[in-house]
Amino acid sequence: MTTSAPPSLMEKAERAVDWVRSRAPGIEAEVYCGRGEDRGLELREGKLRIVQEAAEEGMGLRLFRDGRMAFASAGGPVEDLENLFSGAYRQLAHLPHDEHRGPPAPPASGGPEDSLAESLYDPALFTRPLQDWAPVLFDMQERALRMYTRVRKVLQAGYGEGRSEVAIASTAGVRAYERGTSCGFGLSVMGEEGSEVQVGSGSTSARSGGGLDCVRETENAVWRSVSLLGARKLPSRRRAVLIDPWVAGEFLDLVVGALSADVVQRGRSLFKGRLGERVASPRVTFVDDPRRPGGVASALFDDEGLPTRRKTLMDAGVLREYFYDDYTARKAGRASNASASRSGYRGLPGPGPSNFYMEPGYMSRESLIADTSEGILALELLGMHTADPVSGEFSIGVAGVEVENGRLGRGVKGAMVSGNLLGVLAGIDAAADDLHFYGSIAAPTFRIAGLMVA
Repeated sequence: MTTSAPPSLMEKAERAVDWVRSRAPGIEAEVYCGRGEDRGLELREGKLRIVQEAAEEGMGLRLFRDGRMAFASAGGPVEDLENLFSGAYRQLAHLPHDEHRGPPAPPASGGPEDSLAESLYDPALFTRPLQDWAPVLFDMQERALRMYTRVRKVLQAGYGEGRSEVAIASTAGVRAYERGTSCGFGLSVMGEEGSEVQVGSGSTSARSGGGLDCVRETENAVWRSVSLLGARKLPSRRRAVLIDPWVAGEFLDLVVGALSADVVQRGRSLFKGRLGERVASPRVTFVDDPRRPGGVASALFDDEGLPTRRKTLMDAGVLREYFYDDYTARKAGRASNASASRSGYRGLPGPGPSNFYMEPGYMSRESLIADTSEGILALELLGMHTADPVSGEFSIGVAGVEVENGRLGRGVKGAMVSGNLLGVLAGIDAAADDLHFYGSIAAPTFRIAGLMVA
């Protein structure tokens, strides 16, 4: 007896769409199928252990009729389409009408043909035993302990990898499939001087194991821990604040959130109504590039199956674009810029970023520091998430290293910086050439002039 191979994820999505079309001809449908697995290895207190080994699969179904949208999802192989469909269908009559609700339609022409797909998937991952990474973790632990006598302990070091695939099909004609892999390394070290303890961390992620820079991030973690030992509080006055790439993501998260068309349309963004206006220093250009080869958030399609493209959201300080999914684009009377994002088959799409970054400058980090007479190189930002998304007002704690007469000095702690996000964007007067991605958000070292540091 022979057993036929199970259907591919794309075949499963297409069959589900065909089933809905035959079951309910007057209803539009979108099927999102996802499948993935993860595993990892951790070194803690000198002992190795498997920290994660999991797999998941499921389907999300959106139904559209007369300006209404319903959603249901189910985990597992989802062979019982009747129950999934019924769960969504029963909602339709009770949901509010919205003229902008409808299934996203594919563009008249397909997405650009290139080799992006090859850079998103490493077939070598998951072919080796996880224990093969144990020597790397032990090596990084030893490297950290050898760098400075004040490094007392490696609290944790770990490696993880994942692979996933997504298929989207709809009655409107969307057909999209892609697969990807990812892996990451991270560690935390403890520096100690007398009774004082400081913890520093580092991490690196990539689409393939060869893209991980474990040595660099081990050295960065050690430097971050020992640099803050013996830190002191500085007198209150205006100083330049240099933002290290390690913490830049916390700052850029605020910008990303305010650029979401959904947030803008709900009146919760300080960028509302400001397209075409200068909202930042001419030194500031923000780009979102889902087609960056090997980017951890790169994708051929967004999470509604539309072909992605590179976008400049802020160009030399001028606001040019928001993140749109299909729904927010319809509300704005424009086409989606393929920025739909969702948490997986259980989630609904909404506008969001991919590989979002601030364009780098042309001077080295060392030159930028040398060009700063008085300031702080920020290595920790505390409370950035509390900033008001509408006014942009914030008050945060900062820890880092003093910059005095163009040189790095002693550690700084207990500093408070207050201001406004628009004022900060306007105050960026220089950026280095050291653009570095931590995850999907990146910036070079950049300088904000004249912030009040208390």
